[in-house]
Amino acid sequence: MGQFTRARLALVGAALAALLGAGAAPLHAQATGSVSGRVTETGSQRPLAGAQVSVAGTGRRAVTGTGGEYSIAAVPSGSQTVRVELIGYGTAERRVAVPEGGAATASFELGQSAVSLDALVVTGTAGGTQRRAVGTSVAQIQASTVVETAPVNSVQELINGRAPGVVIIPGSGTVGSGARIRVRGISSLSLSQEPLIYVDGVRVNNAQATGPVNQGFSSSTISRWNDFNPEEIESIEIIKGPAAATLYGTEASNGVIQIITKRGAEGRPRFNVSVKQGANWFANPENKVPLNYGQLNATAPIRTVDYATLRNLNGDIFGTGRLQEYDVSMSGGSAGIRYFVGGGVERNEGIEPNNVASKYNARANVSATPGSKIDLNASAGYVSGRTSLPLEAGGGGLFWTTLFANPNNLDTPRNGFHSATPEAYYYAYEDWQDVDRFTGSLQITHRPFGWLTHRAALGTDFTNQDDVELVERIADAEMQFFFTQSEIRGYKDMTRRNVYYNTVDYSATAELTPFEGITSNTSVGAQYYRRYSEFLYGRGADFPARGLRTLQATTGERRNDEDYAESSTVGVFVQEQLGLRDDRLFLTGAVRMDDNSAFGEDFDLVTYPKLSATWVVSEEPFWRLPFVNTLKLRAAYGQSGQQPINFAALRTFSPITGTGDQPAVTPQSLGNPDLGPERSGELEVGFDAGFLDDRLGLELTYYDRTTTDAILETPVPPSSGFSGTQYINAGEIHNSGLELLARANALNGRRAQLDFTFSLATNKNEVVDLGREGLTTISAGTLVQHREGYPVGSWFDRVVVGAQFNSAGTLIANSEVCDDGKGGQVACAQAPTLFLGRPTPSREGALSSTLTLFDNLRIHGMVDFKQGFHKLDGNLRVRCVLFLRCRENFYRTEFLDDPAWLATTQRAGAFADRLIKDGSFARFRELSATYTLPGSWAGRFGASRASLTVAGRNLWTWTDYTGLEPEASFLGGTRGTGSAQWEQNVTPQLQQFVTTLNVTF
Repeated sequence: MGQFTRARLALVGAALAALLGAGAAPLHAQATGSVSGRVTETGSQRPLAGAQVSVAGTGRRAVTGTGGEYSIAAVPSGSQTVRVELIGYGTAERRVAVPEGGAATASFELGQSAVSLDALVVTGTAGGTQRRAVGTSVAQIQASTVVETAPVNSVQELINGRAPGVVIIPGSGTVGSGARIRVRGISSLSLSQEPLIYVDGVRVNNAQATGPVNQGFSSSTISRWNDFNPEEIESIEIIKGPAAATLYGTEASNGVIQIITKRGAEGRPRFNVSVKQGANWFANPENKVPLNYGQLNATAPIRTVDYATLRNLNGDIFGTGRLQEYDVSMSGGSAGIRYFVGGGVERNEGIEPNNVASKYNARANVSATPGSKIDLNASAGYVSGRTSLPLEAGGGGLFWTTLFANPNNLDTPRNGFHSATPEAYYYAYEDWQDVDRFTGSLQITHRPFGWLTHRAALGTDFTNQDDVELVERIADAEMQFFFTQSEIRGYKDMTRRNVYYNTVDYSATAELTPFEGITSNTSVGAQYYRRYSEFLYGRGADFPARGLRTLQATTGERRNDEDYAESSTVGVFVQEQLGLRDDRLFLTGAVRMDDNSAFGEDFDLVTYPKLSATWVVSEEPFWRLPFVNTLKLRAAYGQSGQQPINFAALRTFSPITGTGDQPAVTPQSLGNPDLGPERSGELEVGFDAGFLDDRLGLELTYYDRTTTDAILETPVPPSSGFSGTQYINAGEIHNSGLELLARANALNGRRAQLDFTFSLATNKNEVVDLGREGLTTISAGTLVQHREGYPVGSWFDRVVVGAQFNSAGTLIANSEVCDDGKGGQVACAQAPTLFLGRPTPSREGALSSTLTLFDNLRIHGMVDFKQGFHKLDGNLRVRCVLFLRCRENFYRTEFLDDPAWLATTQRAGAFADRLIKDGSFARFRELSATYTLPGSWAGRFGASRASLTVAGRNLWTWTDYTGLEPEASFLGGTRGTGSAQWEQNVTPQLQQFVTTLNVTF
């Protein structure tokens, strides 16, 4: 493991001391007052919640509540400019006179706008800044507005389809499970592809696959992303690559997602109550569960079994799960302190009785203003709960025994199921995760002078999770029929993980006007991040009696293990931003230096540069295009990185028992003292444009990213005395693509408003170089390779084009011929493996629309799509190639016109090219109708606002994919990258119906 040298620590310490010293100016008293008002929609006068209201040049800001009200305390007295902005609406500002010790009023009406250059963003910059100054694409999601109408149950569902270039890849439809998130393609050959998550400025645990191994092959399906309740989120901001993530340094090359939770506003306490009730179900199983064939012996008749047969024997196989959630919050405050306090209870049931996600969450956010020059923001969130998961995929389970049903088992205790009956699975297996998680932060903003602002943020994120797989002793003699002796005796596997993330972040910004028409923002900062994980594993086998469930109660084999991993990063940065031509042209330059504990001890500090420029051309005096009323051009180049895995650089030894039973060690890993981070450099260019009085907005971005020093595993020379592999920096990967986001306010009348949003993103991915002469291919799993000239983790196999059969349709041995890759044919034994498809979408996007009628009824819908990727149809593989339960396994002569497929079914998995299918699809993801009661009706029971939403999710799918579900797959996959999608008896995405009642008092 790399170590921080004294020289490096001295450099960092000196920088921190200088920065902290710069911000140590005394706090001076200043006459102040307050500003309050209400923000409504032009025409309809509907109150707008979530609008950002700020007092220019003071750092004072607030967010409007559900009634559109806001209040800002400790505003310097005198003439001030108040600005209000909200995603999807125009920006407004006005001058007000703030009396000393008194209150000023400033109310606003905002018209819908498809583009806004004055909206505030906080992600990717040294502090909050307007979009007009940001040279990169920043996706913003107004979560509080989305959650009001859309059927959203998790952070990943909240993001899906709302940020072009951000791909959500679900692993399973089981409730409580998560998904992989890929931003602008795959940029590593061996490291994680996960973007970083920040909550209120603090880095948090971003693991995408945790929990008990319910999918088999070390695959788990619970995501830490979904610990955060969408009801508590105000907004989400996403930066997508190194051009924007330079200031986040090492680990940020996969993008950064910033979650901003709700805050209180000055005023009387406001109570909000939300009640959700709904259902989950597996739609149309009769047409999705296949018809299987079987034959007891060569002379017996051929029999079949399908879903209807199984259901008639055993009742409904798949049930309907109930969804229920109850959330309550209170917000309000005074001039000196504002608060938001909330909590919720959720119980979500899947289509199997052993699939239940129960969660309890609480949040308390407090903002204090001790004086006009200082702000304090504290945030604390807690979640606790249990997620119980069924077995699926490589772990077996209900879909395994149903999809591969065996007609030969119809007259046995299995009742036609492949292995165990559903009742037996529920009787025997329990898999669950218990989690307790706390996330807390404190942010202090100090403005000692009008031109200087400095900010310090401290935070921690702690996750305690227990993952358990339990099989009690199977005492029921009838149940024992279905299981092996080791399963009958029972066992328990338990893993406890404690994961700590700690953040220390400081920055100072000087805002100056050195010349007329020129502004200067100079920022310096430093960050320290620490991630520490400790693991404790225990296993016990053989329970003497049913009802015993602890490891201590086992009488057979016992094992235990303990380990830990730690990673620390220290970084410093400096940034200069110039605003020219009265803030129409912005130039930004920055540089960041990092050291990380996973770097090799001989590797020096890493430096990441950044340059960007924006030009609001439409505000220039020469602009004369009336139909293009807003046009901002932008360009940026930046670098960031990704650290090696823990201990990859360190030479290690493993303990053994030596001569005379004495303790000894043996070489384990050679290590690499020169190992450094992967480096990604990205060029991003684009424009933001508004047409027809900003009723039509377009954001178009082209990105070109190259990852160098990609980390590879290479064999260790035996002469070194070590075995296995060594990590080196050698590879190169290229990603490029286009991202389009179009918003249109098609109708904006008094009685009806209609808007559309369309997004489209493309990605071209290629392994450019594997870094070693003569090395062009690296295996990355079954049928998966990293090969130069092709996308990372692509599918490769021999392609069968013909074969010979006898009159009964039986394959003649060694008669197969394959594609030679040059337009001809060759015997399959000598055939090369050919490219069969990339694992992640090359195109994705969404179309959504919201129609508002008579100010009270809002109808929302969204269709999203993913195209240009392939996945392995493992259901077809098992049925037709391994278990031989397809029609072509018995009526072979009917398929002689497709010799390649018929040969595949008779070679027991020797060929898989016909099993790798195009997974492209479009899905009717969301449909909802929300009715907001008239104020007079709500007032009759003491409420200020009340609404009722009826919604559906995953309503229809358009696809040519032949498998059960184009979005289901093992959550694991290609080594490191987790890219390959292999679907095999994985729970499909469930249809959902939910009603939500929201009441504000």
